[in-house]
Amino acid sequence: MAYGVGLAKGLMTTLKHLGRPPVTFEFPETERPIPPRARTNLVWFVERCTGCSTCAQACPDGCILVQTQPREDGSYLVERYEIDFRLCMYCGLCAEACPYEAIQVGGSYTNVVRDPNELYHDKPKLTAFANNYLEQHDWIYPNGQPAVRQEIHADGERQHL
Repeated sequence: MAYGVGLAKGLMTTLKHLGRPPVTFEFPETERPIPPRARTNLVWFVERCTGCSTCAQACPDGCILVQTQPREDGSYLVERYEIDFRLCMYCGLCAEACPYEAIQVGGSYTNVVRDPNELYHDKPKLTAFANNYLEQHDWIYPNGQPAVRQEIHADGERQHL
């Protein structure tokens, strides 16, 4: 008799979940929506960066390299900006430390490559990724602020769209 009660409880659980939508996703055919506060890729915006290197100092992995050249007006020209995603643990401390929100957590979680050396992003690659992000997200930064509709090249040259 005890076996029949357990069997009935199991069937009731199955029937209860039968009408619900599935919890799983068929990846990569169907991408799971990214939560707003998910720790995904880092997106660096050259137009917001002042070269203060606060992000590099805050990074516990040391995966951010910033090299600057002082200008006559006292500001800095960012000559090199590189992120080694092979070392990055996506903690987001660099994004929290940046006072100008030049580096933000956003983008996708699908940066899978065969060669690990492709995870080393220099200034042109980071700039192209940021431009692509803005185009895909209707010119809105990951923090929700609107961006100017322009394409920014790695050398800082701006082209209005």
